[in-house]
Amino acid sequence: GVGVRVQFAAEGRVTGYMAVETDVTEARITAAWEVLSRRVGDSLLRCRSVAEAASAVVGALVSASDVRAASAWVVEPGNPHLRYVTGAGANAEAVEWAEVTAARTFMRGTVWVVGVGAPGVAWGTTAPCRKTDFWEKDERGQYSRRAHAALRAGIRTVCAVPVLGPEGVLAVLEFGGSHAYPGHERLPALLEHVAQQFGAFIGQIQSQRAFEALFRHSPDALLVVDASGVVMDGNARADALFGPVRGCNLEAILEEATALLRDNAPGDTARERQGTRADGTPFVASITVSRASVTGAPHDLVAVRDLTERLRAEDALRRSLAEKVTLVQEVHHRVKNNLQVLSSLASLQADSVDDPRVRSALDDTVHRIQSMALVHQQLYARDDLARVDFDAYARELCGSLRASLAPNATLTVDAERVTLPVDRAVPAGLILNELVTNAFKYGRSADGHARVRVEVHAAGAGFVFAVHDEGPGLPKDVARPGSMGATLIAALSRQLRARRTEVPSAGSGTSIRIEVPSRG
Repeated sequence: GVGVRVQFAAEGRVTGYMAVETDVTEARITAAWEVLSRRVGDSLLRCRSVAEAASAVVGALVSASDVRAASAWVVEPGNPHLRYVTGAGANAEAVEWAEVTAARTFMRGTVWVVGVGAPGVAWGTTAPCRKTDFWEKDERGQYSRRAHAALRAGIRTVCAVPVLGPEGVLAVLEFGGSHAYPGHERLPALLEHVAQQFGAFIGQIQSQRAFEALFRHSPDALLVVDASGVVMDGNARADALFGPVRGCNLEAILEEATALLRDNAPGDTARERQGTRADGTPFVASITVSRASVTGAPHDLVAVRDLTERLRAEDALRRSLAEKVTLVQEVHHRVKNNLQVLSSLASLQADSVDDPRVRSALDDTVHRIQSMALVHQQLYARDDLARVDFDAYARELCGSLRASLAPNATLTVDAERVTLPVDRAVPAGLILNELVTNAFKYGRSADGHARVRVEVHAAGAGFVFAVHDEGPGLPKDVARPGSMGATLIAALSRQLRARRTEVPSAGSGTSIRIEVPSRG
């Protein structure tokens, strides 16, 4: 504090005195804080490494009031152990104390340094600490070597704080003070502020190293280009692809590069350009440009990816896919031809049979075989070899049945787009074949004319198809459960998990509706 003696006088005579004392600790700490913080900040701006920054911080601490010696310990990359970086002292004895500190191994129980455990493992604490039990004697009444060095250096108090980053302790700063005056307990807060500045610098260096590692080892060629289009820097991949790139003009290695940089906007997707390799051979490159500030000046970061191998692989994949498509189409074509052979054999057999019932059964078999062959014919004609346009299939199947069974019948097909996989199209086609065949055979009205209507439409994730006629209904021998047609429809409906509904028309005729749910 500052003491002031005030004298009181009256009528030329001294009548008394009053002592006034002002506490200047806060002002002193604040001034020291500002000076030290500014000095550290200015020093860090000129540093390029953690060791250089540690020396600057330690030097600034030693130049501060009452700081006799200072040391910096940094967590080693890849493990949480502290490594002594640098120390400084106000005199030779203080330097000796720093050297003793450097030689000391932090052991369990030496808690006078906050953030350090055994042996040298950094603890993630945020609380600074000042301990005076550093001066305690051992069981023989002897001070430690470090304590002796501190006494010779005039160090009476020791303070240490951790330098913290997002993932824990980055370093530890320590200083020794000359004495404890009123307000000295505020110095840890000052040191903590310096530690924050040092920690921000270390974080910046770590980010810079991470970026440099990414830049140097990126699988893409990376080029840093200035405003005039000259390459200022490039990574190893860029040198391997183009040869030495530093100092060369970007236009010499990438086609229309100047226009690419000029027209590039934030968020632009990659563009393809012609590039020239170091050996003079051309290649197709994918180019992505982003803006960056390098030493305060605007630059372009150009990422170049050689697409040669990818284009070669895509071409090989396209050829392989085309071969497989041709192979599958050939399979469907052969299946269709084999079914046509079976259909022809059954048709020839029917022509040689005199019994009308047997002939009718063989004709029905021919139609069933043709309905399956039609599925493979549809697949053979499509680019999608896994699915059938069931609406187009229904139109062609119904038209074929009318031409074969009732050329003079009236047929209406109302079908919307429905695509089915092969394993669902075949049973659905067989059911539709049975229903339409029965409608043409037995669905004639009183005037002898057959009028058949077929509907196909999607229903949620499934589909529905229905067949309507104006006839008197199926004969008992055809409609009975044990007949071939009824047995086939029932079995195939179970396979599709379909629901069959038969609704008589308002006047005459029958409407049969098949509801097929989704596969799930």
